[in-house]
Amino acid sequence: MKFLIAASVPLALAGCALPDAPPVASPLTRAADPVVAGPAPSGPPVLHTSRGIAAPEDWRNLNDAQAPGGASS
Repeated sequence: MKFLIAASVPLALAGCALPDAPPVASPLTRAADPVVAGPAPSGPPVLHTSRGIAAPEDWRNLNDAQAPGGASS
């Protein structure tokens, strides 16, 4: 019983205490401020190469054809 009273006293005192004041919002920047927000950077160029459906081939030939030099070493 003494333990219950000893544990409830700090909880009751904490419940009666005043809450902390929220932080002041003046240093925050408005989200819609056009001076702060610049234009979005352009994304990378996206290139599409249309390829038809083909039967499976040897993967080495495919890698050689797509290699920067035209052949793998």
